[in-house]
Amino acid sequence: MYFNLVIEVLGGLALFIFGINRLSSGLQKVTSNKLKTVINAATKKSWSSVLVGLLTTMIIQSSSATSVMTVGFVNAGLINLRQAIGIIMGANIGTTITAQIVSFNIIDMLAFPIIIIGTLMYFIARRRRTKNIGMTIIGLGLLFIGMTIMKTALEPLRYNESFKNFLLIFSKNPFLGILAGLIITSIFQSSSATIGLLIAIASQGLIPIEAAIPILIGDNIGTCSTALISSIGTTVTAKRTAFSHLMFNIFGTIIFVILLYGFRLQSFIINITGTSVPRQIANIHTLFNVVTTIILFPMIGLLEKMVLKIIPGKDVTVPKNALYLDNRLIDTPALALEQVKKELLRLTKITQTMFNLTFERLHKRDITIEKKILDREVAVDSVTEDIVRHLTKISQKSLGQRLSNKLTNLLYIAHDVERAADHVESILYLILVKEENNSPFSKVASEDLEVLYNRVNNLFNSLIAGMENGNIKKLKQCEKIESEIDLLVKEIRNNHLKRLQTGECQPLSGVVFSDIVMHLERVGDLLHGISRNLLNIKEFKIS
Repeated sequence: MYFNLVIEVLGGLALFIFGINRLSSGLQKVTSNKLKTVINAATKKSWSSVLVGLLTTMIIQSSSATSVMTVGFVNAGLINLRQAIGIIMGANIGTTITAQIVSFNIIDMLAFPIIIIGTLMYFIARRRRTKNIGMTIIGLGLLFIGMTIMKTALEPLRYNESFKNFLLIFSKNPFLGILAGLIITSIFQSSSATIGLLIAIASQGLIPIEAAIPILIGDNIGTCSTALISSIGTTVTAKRTAFSHLMFNIFGTIIFVILLYGFRLQSFIINITGTSVPRQIANIHTLFNVVTTIILFPMIGLLEKMVLKIIPGKDVTVPKNALYLDNRLIDTPALALEQVKKELLRLTKITQTMFNLTFERLHKRDITIEKKILDREVAVDSVTEDIVRHLTKISQKSLGQRLSNKLTNLLYIAHDVERAADHVESILYLILVKEENNSPFSKVASEDLEVLYNRVNNLFNSLIAGMENGNIKKLKQCEKIESEIDLLVKEIRNNHLKRLQTGECQPLSGVVFSDIVMHLERVGDLLHGISRNLLNIKEFKIS
């Protein structure tokens, strides 16, 4: 009997967790682009970040997903630590919606109709978005069915006094309950799953609310495990974000333990949160996160300082947002375009750093270098989007011929810098292919690449000097260097062909070598194109 009971409960729990996963995954697919925009738009005001976290988690029904997403945004340099803490505070409140939904008795009646609707949508729809909505609805239905299975499976335990007495231990010793909630949630990687199981047990009258409260408090600490795991191998700030999530819930636990057992407010809180144990569990879960947020929100700066002290270190993350663009200057196009030039200079320097790191990676097997290159490539893509969007807004203003010409050339420069960074990234992947297949370059080939790298780097230096100082001589020098690169590439290819013919070069090494040379040549062409666009603008100095 008990074996079947355990299997049914675990099966229902598995279906419940799978339903949450499908619900969250479907909602993220439906709203992913908008969600990223919303999270990225979290302003410097902390309350705005809390609201973003609340709304995001209400939409995707997973605080873990929001926390992991937030760690990713911090790791990418899109938001700072204070904004991330605010988002996590809001996410903790938003995740309580699942518990509120499953605590009502109507889920038994809604489960199958919801699955039927979702399945019809998924199989009949032709558009991917509609299919994702259908999968989201199926996930909700599976969540409800899992809940129903758990409640039905637990029904025989209503008359088992030993099991009831076992659960009463948690009301007599709240710290054991907190520990149980922490461990269970860490295993399931979902606070909603733990609360769902708790509500299923409570629905059969197996656990009093006094025993359930410490478990749901511990559940809030356990849910931090997902963000902590996701922060492994990320930046220092991303680790701080995950740790601040843990600190927030630990402080919340301390606050509630003091309120419930120190000030003996347990009876009062139970009385104001409902008449049935399932509703009381859902409401106290919400109350825990709302009260903790209200108390800790004014201390968000102090929390940030504490995390900085506990996890010291400095990040090397490159900001992924434009630093010099200001929408307030759009009504003054001349000033706005000057700011764009500053941003493009920064972008070109980032691309040169990528370029130099790639050459370093060619001689040194170090995954840290790869991360630095890819981090900067993401920055170039992100900032280029900001620049193009900003230039589009400026183009809608009344511009004279001179400013219109300047805007057009700056747009070309933005695209060329972004394409140059793409070529540098391609070189990195070619280096990885070379290493994975154990295909070394010959000594002569390595020397040829070094000469070509140095020549392209000289082109970078001349271009950046011209951009910084408005030095026409340096910008015109770019054409000469680019011509030298073309001649050098021709010579390198001829030498390479001879090595292939004499068998000095392995076939795969030869292909990789040729492709790297091609990408280096394209970088040189793009940098030369940027110098021509700058000369076309007829005003060079960046103020």
